[in-house]
Amino acid sequence: MIAPGSGSTTLGLAIGCALAAVLLQAGQNAGTQGQPVFRVTTRLVVLNVVVHDKKGAPVTGLTRADFSILDGGKREKITVFSVESGHAGQRRERPLPSNVYSNRLSREGGVVTNVAAILIDGQDTTFEDQAYARQQVAKFLTQLQPRDRVALYALGSRLRVIQDFTDDPAALLAALGRLQGRVRAAQAEASSPGLETESQMASGPTKAAQARFEVGISDLMVRKGPVHAQSLWNQILPALQAIANHLAGLPGRKSLIWLTGAVPFPQYLQDFRPGHPGGSSPLVADRIHRTIELLNQDDVALYPVDARGLLTDPAFSAQARGRAEGIGGNLAAVHGPIEAMIYYAQQTGGRAFYNTNDLKGALRKALDDSEVTYTLGYYPTHGRWDGRYRPIKVLVDRKGVEVRHRQGYFARAEQVVEEKDRIALLKEEAQDPLDATGLGLTVKLDRYKGAAGEQLKVNVYVDARDLKFRLAKGLWTASFDVWAAQYSNQGDSLGGVSKTVSANLKGDNYRKILRAGGVNLTIDEKAEHGAAELRVVVRDAPSGALGSVRIPLHNSL
Repeated sequence: MIAPGSGSTTLGLAIGCALAAVLLQAGQNAGTQGQPVFRVTTRLVVLNVVVHDKKGAPVTGLTRADFSILDGGKREKITVFSVESGHAGQRRERPLPSNVYSNRLSREGGVVTNVAAILIDGQDTTFEDQAYARQQVAKFLTQLQPRDRVALYALGSRLRVIQDFTDDPAALLAALGRLQGRVRAAQAEASSPGLETESQMASGPTKAAQARFEVGISDLMVRKGPVHAQSLWNQILPALQAIANHLAGLPGRKSLIWLTGAVPFPQYLQDFRPGHPGGSSPLVADRIHRTIELLNQDDVALYPVDARGLLTDPAFSAQARGRAEGIGGNLAAVHGPIEAMIYYAQQTGGRAFYNTNDLKGALRKALDDSEVTYTLGYYPTHGRWDGRYRPIKVLVDRKGVEVRHRQGYFARAEQVVEEKDRIALLKEEAQDPLDATGLGLTVKLDRYKGAAGEQLKVNVYVDARDLKFRLAKGLWTASFDVWAAQYSNQGDSLGGVSKTVSANLKGDNYRKILRAGGVNLTIDEKAEHGAAELRVVVRDAPSGALGSVRIPLHNSL
Protein backbone atom coordinates (compact mmCIF):
# COMPACT_ATOMS: atom_id res chain seq x y z
CA MET A 1 0.00 0.00 0.00
CA ILE A 2 1.35 3.43 -0.93
CA ALA A 3 0.36 6.13 1.51
CA PRO A 4 -0.78 9.54 0.20
CA GLY A 5 2.09 11.97 0.02
CA SER A 6 4.81 9.32 -0.41
CA GLY A 7 6.85 8.55 -3.51
CA SER A 8 9.68 10.39 -5.26
CA THR A 9 8.92 13.52 -7.25
CA THR A 10 11.15 15.65 -9.45
CA LEU A 11 10.34 18.69 -11.58
CA GLY A 12 12.19 18.41 -14.87
CA LEU A 13 13.24 21.82 -16.17
CA ALA A 14 15.31 20.23 -18.93
CA ILE A 15 13.93 17.00 -20.35
CA GLY A 16 16.19 14.33 -21.84
CA CYS A 17 16.34 14.49 -25.63
CA ALA A 18 14.81 11.09 -26.39
CA LEU A 19 11.97 11.42 -23.88
CA ALA A 20 11.33 15.05 -24.79
CA ALA A 21 10.90 14.13 -28.45
CA VAL A 22 8.22 11.57 -27.57
CA LEU A 23 6.35 13.60 -24.98
CA LEU A 24 6.50 16.96 -26.70
CA GLN A 25 5.21 15.57 -29.99
CA ALA A 26 2.52 13.60 -28.16
CA GLY A 27 1.43 16.47 -25.96
CA GLN A 28 1.00 19.07 -28.68
CA ASN A 29 -2.53 20.33 -29.22
CA ALA A 30 -3.45 19.87 -32.86
CA GLY A 31 -5.92 22.74 -32.64
CA THR A 32 -3.24 25.34 -31.75
CA GLN A 33 -1.45 27.05 -34.58
CA GLY A 34 1.54 29.42 -34.50
CA GLN A 35 3.33 30.42 -31.29
CA PRO A 36 2.26 28.81 -28.00
CA VAL A 37 -0.05 30.91 -25.86
CA PHE A 38 0.54 30.76 -22.10
CA ARG A 39 -2.02 31.71 -19.48
CA VAL A 40 -1.11 34.52 -17.13
CA THR A 41 -2.94 36.14 -14.23
CA THR A 42 -5.15 38.52 -16.19
CA ARG A 43 -8.95 38.44 -16.21
CA LEU A 44 -9.83 37.77 -19.82
CA VAL A 45 -13.46 37.00 -20.65
CA VAL A 46 -13.81 34.95 -23.84
CA LEU A 47 -17.08 34.52 -25.76
CA ASN A 48 -17.83 32.17 -28.62
CA VAL A 49 -20.52 33.79 -30.75
CA VAL A 50 -22.62 32.32 -33.57
CA VAL A 51 -24.50 34.59 -35.97
CA HIS A 52 -27.26 33.39 -38.32
CA ASP A 53 -29.44 35.10 -40.89
CA LYS A 54 -33.24 34.86 -41.11
CA LYS A 55 -32.98 31.53 -42.96
CA GLY A 56 -30.75 30.02 -40.28
CA ALA A 57 -27.58 30.12 -42.39
CA PRO A 58 -24.32 31.22 -40.70
CA VAL A 59 -23.27 34.80 -41.40
CA THR A 60 -19.70 34.92 -42.69
CA GLY A 61 -17.25 37.74 -43.35
CA LEU A 62 -17.80 39.65 -40.10
CA THR A 63 -14.84 41.56 -38.66
CA ARG A 64 -13.93 42.85 -35.23
CA ALA A 65 -15.44 46.23 -36.15
CA ASP A 66 -18.87 44.60 -36.68
CA PHE A 67 -19.12 43.52 -33.01
CA SER A 68 -19.77 45.40 -29.79
CA ILE A 69 -19.73 43.95 -26.26
CA LEU A 70 -21.71 45.31 -23.31
CA ASP A 71 -20.71 44.05 -19.84
CA GLY A 72 -23.37 45.10 -17.34
CA GLY A 73 -24.50 47.67 -19.90
CA LYS A 74 -21.03 49.17 -20.29
CA ARG A 75 -19.21 48.91 -23.62
CA GLU A 76 -15.91 47.03 -23.46
CA LYS A 77 -12.96 47.01 -25.86
CA ILE A 78 -12.58 43.80 -27.89
CA THR A 79 -8.94 42.75 -27.60
CA VAL A 80 -9.20 39.19 -28.93
CA PHE A 81 -10.89 38.31 -32.22
CA SER A 82 -10.77 35.21 -34.39
CA VAL A 83 -12.99 33.22 -36.75
CA GLU A 84 -13.27 29.43 -36.78
CA SER A 85 -14.89 27.41 -39.54
CA GLY A 86 -16.14 23.83 -39.40
CA HIS A 87 -14.83 23.29 -42.91
CA ALA A 88 -11.18 23.41 -41.85
CA GLY A 89 -9.04 20.63 -43.25
CA GLN A 90 -8.04 17.60 -41.19
CA ARG A 91 -4.64 16.08 -40.64
CA ARG A 92 -3.78 12.82 -38.97
CA GLU A 93 -1.19 12.44 -36.24
CA ARG A 94 1.13 9.53 -35.74
CA PRO A 95 -0.05 7.03 -33.11
CA LEU A 96 1.53 7.11 -29.68
CA PRO A 97 4.03 4.46 -28.56
CA SER A 98 2.46 1.52 -26.71
CA ASN A 99 3.58 2.75 -23.29
CA VAL A 100 2.62 6.44 -23.80
CA TYR A 101 -0.88 7.78 -23.10
CA SER A 102 -2.45 11.19 -23.66
CA ASN A 103 -5.73 12.89 -22.78
CA ARG A 104 -5.68 15.02 -25.93
CA LEU A 105 -8.88 14.21 -27.83
CA SER A 106 -7.50 15.93 -30.92
CA ARG A 107 -5.11 13.01 -31.40
CA GLU A 108 -7.95 10.70 -32.38
CA GLY A 109 -9.15 11.63 -35.85
CA GLY A 110 -6.82 14.56 -36.51
CA VAL A 111 -7.81 18.22 -36.22
CA VAL A 112 -11.25 18.64 -34.68
CA THR A 113 -13.94 20.48 -36.63
CA ASN A 114 -17.64 19.87 -35.87
CA VAL A 115 -17.79 18.41 -32.35
CA ALA A 116 -20.85 17.11 -30.51
CA ALA A 117 -21.29 14.98 -27.42
CA ILE A 118 -24.73 13.32 -27.25
CA LEU A 119 -26.03 12.53 -23.76
CA ILE A 120 -28.98 10.12 -23.71
CA ASP A 121 -30.66 10.82 -20.38
CA GLY A 122 -32.26 7.65 -19.06
CA GLN A 123 -32.51 9.12 -15.58
CA ASP A 124 -35.28 11.52 -16.57
CA THR A 125 -36.71 9.96 -19.74
CA THR A 126 -39.32 7.21 -20.08
CA PHE A 127 -38.52 3.88 -21.76
CA GLU A 128 -40.82 4.78 -24.66
CA ASP A 129 -39.18 8.14 -25.27
CA GLN A 130 -35.72 6.64 -24.93
CA ALA A 131 -36.51 4.07 -27.61
CA TYR A 132 -37.78 6.75 -29.99
CA ALA A 133 -34.75 8.96 -29.24
CA ARG A 134 -32.34 6.10 -29.97
CA GLN A 135 -34.04 5.46 -33.32
CA GLN A 136 -33.58 9.12 -34.22
CA VAL A 137 -29.95 9.09 -33.07
CA ALA A 138 -29.30 6.03 -35.25
CA LYS A 139 -30.76 7.81 -38.30
CA PHE A 140 -28.63 10.86 -37.52
CA LEU A 141 -25.47 8.77 -37.26
CA THR A 142 -25.99 7.24 -40.71
CA GLN A 143 -25.74 10.75 -42.18
CA LEU A 144 -22.54 11.95 -40.48
CA GLN A 145 -20.21 14.07 -42.57
CA PRO A 146 -16.41 13.51 -42.76
CA ARG A 147 -15.80 16.64 -40.68
CA ASP A 148 -18.07 15.50 -37.81
CA ARG A 149 -16.77 14.15 -34.51
CA VAL A 150 -19.39 12.62 -32.20
CA ALA A 151 -19.39 10.92 -28.80
CA LEU A 152 -22.24 8.97 -27.16
CA TYR A 153 -22.86 8.94 -23.42
CA ALA A 154 -25.78 7.58 -21.39
CA LEU A 155 -27.00 8.60 -17.97
CA GLY A 156 -28.80 6.20 -15.67
CA SER A 157 -27.74 5.71 -12.08
CA ARG A 158 -24.33 6.89 -13.31
CA LEU A 159 -22.69 8.30 -16.42
CA ARG A 160 -21.67 5.67 -18.99
CA VAL A 161 -19.31 6.05 -21.93
CA ILE A 162 -21.08 4.36 -24.84
CA GLN A 163 -18.57 5.53 -27.46
CA ASP A 164 -16.04 8.32 -27.06
CA PHE A 165 -15.24 10.74 -29.86
CA THR A 166 -14.86 9.26 -33.28
CA ASP A 167 -15.60 10.11 -36.90
CA ASP A 168 -16.54 6.47 -37.64
CA PRO A 169 -20.36 6.06 -37.96
CA ALA A 170 -20.05 2.26 -37.81
CA ALA A 171 -18.41 2.39 -34.38
CA LEU A 172 -21.10 4.77 -33.10
CA LEU A 173 -23.96 2.65 -34.46
CA ALA A 174 -22.49 -0.52 -32.96
CA ALA A 175 -22.17 1.18 -29.57
CA LEU A 176 -25.75 2.46 -29.79
CA GLY A 177 -26.93 -1.07 -30.56
CA ARG A 178 -25.24 -2.38 -27.41
CA LEU A 179 -26.97 0.32 -25.36
CA GLN A 180 -30.32 -0.59 -26.90
CA GLY A 181 -29.86 -4.23 -25.90
CA ARG A 182 -29.21 -3.28 -22.27
CA VAL A 183 -32.24 -0.98 -22.17
CA ARG A 184 -34.52 -3.69 -23.64
CA ALA A 185 -33.38 -6.09 -20.93
CA ALA A 186 -34.18 -3.51 -18.26
CA GLN A 187 -37.54 -2.74 -19.83
CA ALA A 188 -38.50 -6.43 -19.82
CA GLU A 189 -38.09 -6.46 -16.05
CA ALA A 190 -40.19 -3.33 -15.54
CA SER A 191 -43.95 -3.47 -15.11
CA SER A 192 -46.41 -0.70 -16.03
CA PRO A 193 -50.06 -0.70 -14.90
CA GLY A 194 -52.58 -0.24 -17.68
CA LEU A 195 -54.28 3.16 -17.69
CA GLU A 196 -57.34 4.29 -19.57
CA THR A 197 -56.03 7.29 -21.46
CA GLU A 198 -57.11 9.81 -24.05
CA SER A 199 -54.93 8.09 -26.66
CA GLN A 200 -57.24 5.06 -26.58
CA MET A 201 -59.90 7.24 -28.19
CA ALA A 202 -57.60 8.47 -30.96
CA SER A 203 -55.76 6.88 -33.89
CA GLY A 204 -52.76 7.34 -36.14
CA PRO A 205 -50.14 10.05 -35.44
CA THR A 206 -52.49 11.78 -33.00
CA LYS A 207 -52.68 8.60 -30.91
CA ALA A 208 -48.89 8.28 -30.80
CA ALA A 209 -48.43 11.92 -29.82
CA GLN A 210 -51.11 11.74 -27.12
CA ALA A 211 -49.62 8.50 -25.79
CA ARG A 212 -46.25 10.18 -25.31
CA PHE A 213 -47.99 13.06 -23.56
CA GLU A 214 -49.83 10.73 -21.18
CA VAL A 215 -46.76 8.63 -20.38
CA GLY A 216 -44.93 11.86 -19.59
CA ILE A 217 -47.80 12.96 -17.34
CA SER A 218 -47.84 9.73 -15.34
CA ASP A 219 -44.06 9.67 -15.00
CA LEU A 220 -43.81 13.30 -13.92
CA MET A 221 -46.69 12.90 -11.46
CA VAL A 222 -44.66 10.21 -9.70
CA ARG A 223 -41.54 12.38 -9.61
CA LYS A 224 -42.51 15.12 -7.22
CA GLY A 225 -40.46 18.31 -7.18
CA PRO A 226 -38.07 17.68 -4.27
CA VAL A 227 -37.34 14.16 -5.53
CA HIS A 228 -36.48 15.48 -8.95
CA ALA A 229 -34.30 18.24 -7.49
CA GLN A 230 -32.39 15.56 -5.58
CA SER A 231 -32.02 13.55 -8.79
CA LEU A 232 -30.71 16.63 -10.58
CA TRP A 233 -28.25 17.22 -7.79
CA ASN A 234 -26.92 13.69 -7.59
CA GLN A 235 -26.89 12.52 -11.22
CA ILE A 236 -27.42 15.19 -13.87
CA LEU A 237 -25.15 17.97 -12.65
CA PRO A 238 -22.08 15.74 -12.07
CA ALA A 239 -22.63 14.18 -15.50
CA LEU A 240 -22.74 17.58 -17.22
CA GLN A 241 -19.65 18.65 -15.28
CA ALA A 242 -17.72 15.50 -16.23
CA ILE A 243 -18.53 15.98 -19.91
CA ALA A 244 -17.53 19.66 -19.73
CA ASN A 245 -14.17 18.71 -18.19
CA HIS A 246 -13.73 16.10 -20.92
CA LEU A 247 -14.35 18.64 -23.69
CA ALA A 248 -12.24 21.41 -22.13
CA GLY A 249 -9.06 20.59 -24.06
CA LEU A 250 -10.69 20.77 -27.48
CA PRO A 251 -10.25 24.18 -29.10
CA GLY A 252 -13.22 26.35 -30.00
CA ARG A 253 -16.93 25.91 -29.44
CA LYS A 254 -18.34 22.45 -28.64
CA SER A 255 -21.93 21.19 -28.57
CA LEU A 256 -23.39 19.05 -25.78
CA ILE A 257 -26.71 17.63 -27.00
CA TRP A 258 -28.86 16.57 -24.04
CA LEU A 259 -31.67 14.18 -25.05
CA THR A 260 -34.00 14.28 -22.07
CA GLY A 261 -37.62 14.09 -21.09
CA ALA A 262 -37.51 16.24 -17.97
CA VAL A 263 -35.50 19.07 -16.42
CA PRO A 264 -36.22 21.28 -13.39
CA PHE A 265 -39.73 22.76 -13.32
CA PRO A 266 -40.38 26.53 -13.34
CA GLN A 267 -41.13 26.68 -9.62
CA TYR A 268 -37.55 25.53 -9.03
CA LEU A 269 -36.10 27.25 -12.06
CA GLN A 270 -36.98 30.71 -10.78
CA ASP A 271 -34.63 30.16 -7.86
CA PHE A 272 -31.77 29.35 -10.25
CA ARG A 273 -31.92 32.48 -12.38
CA PRO A 274 -28.85 34.66 -11.75
CA GLY A 275 -29.70 37.70 -9.68
CA HIS A 276 -33.01 36.26 -8.42
CA PRO A 277 -33.64 37.48 -4.86
CA GLY A 278 -33.90 34.71 -2.31
CA GLY A 279 -34.55 31.13 -3.34
CA SER A 280 -35.81 28.07 -1.54
CA SER A 281 -32.97 25.78 -2.70
CA PRO A 282 -29.75 27.85 -2.44
CA LEU A 283 -27.42 24.82 -2.38
CA VAL A 284 -28.91 23.25 -5.51
CA ALA A 285 -29.10 26.67 -7.15
CA ASP A 286 -25.40 27.23 -6.50
CA ARG A 287 -24.54 23.85 -8.01
CA ILE A 288 -26.53 24.72 -11.13
CA HIS A 289 -24.73 28.06 -11.33
CA ARG A 290 -21.38 26.28 -10.99
CA THR A 291 -22.29 23.76 -13.67
CA ILE A 292 -23.32 26.47 -16.12
CA GLU A 293 -20.17 28.40 -15.24
CA LEU A 294 -18.03 25.32 -15.99
CA LEU A 295 -19.77 24.73 -19.32
CA ASN A 296 -19.13 28.34 -20.30
CA GLN A 297 -15.53 28.24 -19.10
CA ASP A 298 -14.89 25.20 -21.30
CA ASP A 299 -16.74 26.69 -24.33
CA VAL A 300 -19.46 24.05 -24.25
CA ALA A 301 -22.89 25.11 -25.54
CA LEU A 302 -25.82 23.07 -24.19
CA TYR A 303 -28.52 21.87 -26.62
CA PRO A 304 -31.41 20.28 -24.72
CA VAL A 305 -33.61 18.17 -27.01
CA ASP A 306 -37.04 17.13 -25.73
CA ALA A 307 -37.09 13.36 -26.19
CA ARG A 308 -40.88 13.36 -25.74
CA GLY A 309 -41.23 14.60 -29.32
CA LEU A 310 -44.49 16.19 -30.46
CA LEU A 311 -46.91 16.65 -27.57
CA THR A 312 -50.61 16.76 -28.34
CA ASP A 313 -52.43 18.54 -25.53
CA PRO A 314 -55.45 16.39 -24.57
CA ALA A 315 -56.94 19.27 -22.57
CA PHE A 316 -58.04 20.85 -25.84
CA SER A 317 -59.46 17.72 -27.49
CA ALA A 318 -63.19 17.19 -28.00
CA GLN A 319 -63.18 14.08 -25.82
CA ALA A 320 -61.60 15.97 -22.93
CA ARG A 321 -64.38 18.57 -22.60
CA GLY A 322 -65.80 18.56 -19.12
CA ARG A 323 -62.65 16.88 -17.78
CA ALA A 324 -60.04 19.43 -18.83
CA GLU A 325 -59.67 20.88 -15.37
CA GLY A 326 -58.24 17.67 -13.97
CA ILE A 327 -55.85 17.23 -16.87
CA GLY A 328 -54.96 20.90 -17.15
CA GLY A 329 -53.62 20.95 -13.61
CA ASN A 330 -50.71 18.82 -14.84
CA LEU A 331 -49.90 20.88 -17.94
CA ALA A 332 -47.21 22.82 -16.10
CA ALA A 333 -45.47 19.51 -15.31
CA VAL A 334 -45.34 18.73 -19.03
CA HIS A 335 -44.61 22.14 -20.54
CA GLY A 336 -42.55 23.44 -17.62
CA PRO A 337 -39.44 21.48 -18.65
CA ILE A 338 -39.50 23.32 -21.98
CA GLU A 339 -38.97 26.63 -20.20
CA ALA A 340 -36.11 25.06 -18.28
CA MET A 341 -34.55 23.72 -21.50
CA ILE A 342 -34.66 27.21 -22.99
CA TYR A 343 -33.03 28.60 -19.86
CA TYR A 344 -30.10 26.16 -19.90
CA ALA A 345 -29.57 26.74 -23.63
CA GLN A 346 -29.62 30.52 -23.30
CA GLN A 347 -27.17 30.53 -20.40
CA THR A 348 -24.56 28.61 -22.45
CA GLY A 349 -25.22 30.03 -25.93
CA GLY A 350 -26.95 26.90 -27.22
CA ARG A 351 -30.48 26.26 -28.44
CA ALA A 352 -33.41 24.20 -27.17
CA PHE A 353 -35.40 21.85 -29.43
CA TYR A 354 -38.90 20.81 -28.33
CA ASN A 355 -42.38 19.83 -29.55
CA THR A 356 -41.01 18.12 -32.64
CA ASN A 357 -40.72 14.49 -33.75
CA ASP A 358 -37.75 15.35 -35.98
CA LEU A 359 -35.11 14.67 -33.35
CA LYS A 360 -32.71 13.65 -36.11
CA GLY A 361 -33.03 17.10 -37.65
CA ALA A 362 -32.52 18.73 -34.25
CA LEU A 363 -29.29 16.75 -33.76
CA ARG A 364 -28.02 17.87 -37.16
CA LYS A 365 -28.86 21.52 -36.49
CA ALA A 366 -27.12 21.41 -33.13
CA LEU A 367 -23.98 19.93 -34.67
CA ASP A 368 -23.95 22.43 -37.54
CA ASP A 369 -24.57 25.38 -35.25
CA SER A 370 -20.83 25.92 -34.78
CA GLU A 371 -20.04 25.80 -38.49
CA VAL A 372 -18.84 29.42 -38.24
CA THR A 373 -17.88 30.73 -34.78
CA TYR A 374 -16.56 34.16 -33.85
CA THR A 375 -14.35 34.26 -30.76
CA LEU A 376 -14.32 37.56 -28.89
CA GLY A 377 -12.28 38.41 -25.80
CA TYR A 378 -12.09 41.43 -23.54
CA TYR A 379 -10.65 42.54 -20.22
CA PRO A 380 -13.50 43.78 -17.98
CA THR A 381 -13.00 47.28 -16.57
CA HIS A 382 -15.65 47.12 -13.84
CA GLY A 383 -13.15 46.07 -11.14
CA ARG A 384 -15.89 44.34 -9.11
CA TRP A 385 -14.88 40.71 -8.53
CA ASP A 386 -17.44 40.10 -5.81
CA GLY A 387 -18.99 36.87 -7.13
CA ARG A 388 -22.08 38.56 -8.54
CA TYR A 389 -23.57 37.68 -11.91
CA ARG A 390 -22.78 40.11 -14.72
CA PRO A 391 -24.90 40.05 -17.89
CA ILE A 392 -23.21 40.22 -21.29
CA LYS A 393 -24.76 41.38 -24.55
CA VAL A 394 -23.09 41.12 -27.96
CA LEU A 395 -24.32 43.44 -30.71
CA VAL A 396 -23.64 42.87 -34.43
CA ASP A 397 -23.77 45.62 -37.04
CA ARG A 398 -26.08 43.66 -39.34
CA LYS A 399 -29.83 43.81 -39.72
CA GLY A 400 -32.08 40.79 -39.23
CA VAL A 401 -29.51 38.45 -37.70
CA GLU A 402 -29.76 36.11 -34.73
CA VAL A 403 -26.83 36.36 -32.30
CA ARG A 404 -26.26 33.65 -29.69
CA HIS A 405 -23.65 33.46 -26.94
CA ARG A 406 -23.53 32.83 -23.22
CA GLN A 407 -25.49 35.51 -21.44
CA GLY A 408 -23.12 36.35 -18.60
CA TYR A 409 -20.62 35.22 -15.99
CA PHE A 410 -20.03 35.24 -12.25
CA ALA A 411 -17.31 37.74 -11.40
CA ARG A 412 -15.59 35.51 -8.86
CA ALA A 413 -12.28 36.41 -7.27
CA GLU A 414 -9.58 33.75 -7.26
CA GLN A 415 -10.01 31.52 -4.22
CA VAL A 416 -7.25 29.78 -2.31
CA VAL A 417 -8.12 26.10 -1.79
CA GLU A 418 -6.74 24.32 1.27
CA GLU A 419 -4.37 21.39 0.60
CA LYS A 420 -6.76 18.75 1.96
CA ASP A 421 -9.52 20.10 -0.28
CA ARG A 422 -7.22 20.15 -3.31
CA ILE A 423 -6.35 16.49 -2.86
CA ALA A 424 -10.04 15.65 -2.34
CA LEU A 425 -10.81 17.36 -5.67
CA LEU A 426 -8.19 15.20 -7.41
CA LYS A 427 -9.57 11.98 -5.91
CA GLU A 428 -13.11 12.97 -6.89
CA GLU A 429 -12.01 13.67 -10.46
CA ALA A 430 -10.29 10.26 -10.59
CA GLN A 431 -13.73 8.63 -10.19
CA ASP A 432 -15.18 10.26 -13.33
CA PRO A 433 -15.53 7.87 -16.30
CA LEU A 434 -14.19 10.50 -18.70
CA ASP A 435 -10.69 11.97 -18.85
CA ALA A 436 -10.53 15.68 -18.06
CA THR A 437 -8.68 17.61 -20.76
CA GLY A 438 -8.41 21.15 -19.40
CA LEU A 439 -4.72 20.43 -18.74
CA GLY A 440 -2.92 18.60 -21.51
CA LEU A 441 -1.23 15.49 -20.08
CA THR A 442 0.97 12.84 -21.61
CA VAL A 443 2.03 9.91 -19.43
CA LYS A 444 4.81 7.41 -20.11
CA LEU A 445 4.60 4.21 -18.05
CA ASP A 446 7.61 1.95 -17.50
CA ARG A 447 8.06 -1.15 -15.28
CA TYR A 448 11.13 -2.29 -13.47
CA LYS A 449 12.12 -4.69 -10.69
CA GLY A 450 12.90 -3.04 -7.36
CA ALA A 451 13.82 -4.27 -3.91
CA ALA A 452 10.11 -4.47 -2.98
CA GLY A 453 9.09 -6.18 -6.22
CA GLU A 454 7.69 -4.77 -9.41
CA GLN A 455 7.65 -0.97 -9.58
CA LEU A 456 5.88 1.51 -11.84
CA LYS A 457 7.77 4.52 -13.12
CA VAL A 458 5.21 7.14 -14.12
CA ASN A 459 6.54 10.05 -16.17
CA VAL A 460 3.93 12.84 -16.41
CA TYR A 461 4.31 15.62 -18.95
CA VAL A 462 2.13 18.70 -18.28
CA ASP A 463 1.51 21.04 -21.23
CA ALA A 464 2.76 24.48 -20.17
CA ARG A 465 0.22 26.19 -22.43
CA ASP A 466 -2.50 25.07 -20.02
CA LEU A 467 -0.75 26.20 -16.83
CA LYS A 468 -1.31 29.68 -15.43
CA PHE A 469 2.00 31.46 -14.81
CA ARG A 470 2.45 34.40 -12.47
CA LEU A 471 5.17 37.03 -12.76
CA ALA A 472 6.14 38.39 -9.35
CA LYS A 473 9.38 40.08 -8.30
CA GLY A 474 11.12 38.97 -11.47
CA LEU A 475 10.20 35.27 -11.09
CA TRP A 476 7.71 33.19 -13.06
CA THR A 477 5.72 30.98 -10.70
CA ALA A 478 3.51 27.98 -11.37
CA SER A 479 1.87 25.44 -9.08
CA PHE A 480 -0.09 22.26 -9.67
CA ASP A 481 -1.28 19.25 -7.68
CA VAL A 482 -0.88 15.63 -8.77
CA TRP A 483 -2.65 12.40 -7.79
CA ALA A 484 -1.40 9.08 -9.21
CA ALA A 485 -3.12 5.94 -7.95
CA GLN A 486 -3.92 2.37 -8.89
CA TYR A 487 -7.54 1.18 -8.94
CA SER A 488 -9.23 -2.21 -8.97
CA ASN A 489 -11.80 -3.38 -11.52
CA GLN A 490 -14.49 -2.25 -9.08
CA GLY A 491 -13.08 1.28 -9.01
CA ASP A 492 -11.59 1.02 -5.51
CA SER A 493 -8.38 2.92 -4.83
CA LEU A 494 -5.45 0.70 -3.86
CA GLY A 495 -3.40 3.62 -2.62
CA GLY A 496 -1.61 6.40 -4.41
CA VAL A 497 0.78 9.31 -4.37
CA SER A 498 -0.24 12.95 -4.00
CA LYS A 499 2.17 15.80 -4.67
CA THR A 500 2.09 19.57 -4.94
CA VAL A 501 4.66 20.88 -7.42
CA SER A 502 5.66 24.53 -7.29
CA ALA A 503 8.23 26.35 -9.39
CA ASN A 504 9.76 29.80 -9.05
CA LEU A 505 11.59 30.25 -12.32
CA LYS A 506 14.18 32.78 -13.33
CA GLY A 507 14.16 33.98 -16.89
CA ASP A 508 16.52 31.31 -18.25
CA ASN A 509 14.62 28.38 -16.75
CA TYR A 510 11.29 29.91 -17.76
CA ARG A 511 12.50 30.10 -21.35
CA LYS A 512 13.53 26.40 -21.13
CA ILE A 513 9.96 25.58 -20.16
CA LEU A 514 8.71 27.59 -23.13
CA ARG A 515 11.01 25.81 -25.53
CA ALA A 516 10.21 22.35 -24.11
CA GLY A 517 6.48 23.11 -24.16
CA GLY A 518 5.86 21.79 -20.66
CA VAL A 519 7.17 20.39 -17.41
CA ASN A 520 8.10 16.83 -16.59
CA LEU A 521 7.24 15.04 -13.34
CA THR A 522 8.40 11.54 -12.34
CA ILE A 523 6.59 9.37 -9.76
CA ASP A 524 7.52 5.86 -8.57
CA GLU A 525 4.90 3.47 -7.22
CA LYS A 526 4.92 -0.13 -6.12
CA ALA A 527 2.77 -2.27 -8.45
CA GLU A 528 -0.24 -3.32 -6.35
CA HIS A 529 -1.81 -6.77 -6.61
CA GLY A 530 -5.24 -6.62 -8.24
CA ALA A 531 -4.65 -3.24 -9.85
CA ALA A 532 -6.51 -2.90 -13.15
CA GLU A 533 -5.95 0.75 -13.91
CA LEU A 534 -3.56 3.60 -13.16
CA ARG A 535 -5.22 7.00 -12.94
CA VAL A 536 -3.24 10.25 -13.06
CA VAL A 537 -4.96 13.55 -12.24
CA VAL A 538 -3.35 17.01 -12.32
CA ARG A 539 -4.94 20.29 -11.24
CA ASP A 540 -3.52 23.74 -11.94
CA ALA A 541 -3.76 25.56 -8.59
CA PRO A 542 -4.33 29.16 -9.80
CA SER A 543 -6.96 28.37 -12.45
CA GLY A 544 -8.46 25.08 -11.23
CA ALA A 545 -8.02 23.52 -14.70
CA LEU A 546 -8.00 19.71 -14.61
CA GLY A 547 -6.31 17.01 -16.63
CA SER A 548 -6.55 13.24 -16.15
CA VAL A 549 -5.42 10.06 -17.87
CA ARG A 550 -6.51 6.44 -17.33
CA ILE A 551 -3.98 3.72 -18.13
CA PRO A 552 -4.98 0.02 -18.26
CA LEU A 553 -2.63 -2.21 -16.32
CA HIS A 554 -3.88 -5.68 -17.26
CA ASN A 555 -1.35 -5.88 -20.11
CA SER A 556 1.56 -4.76 -17.99
CA LEU A 557 1.05 -6.43 -14.59
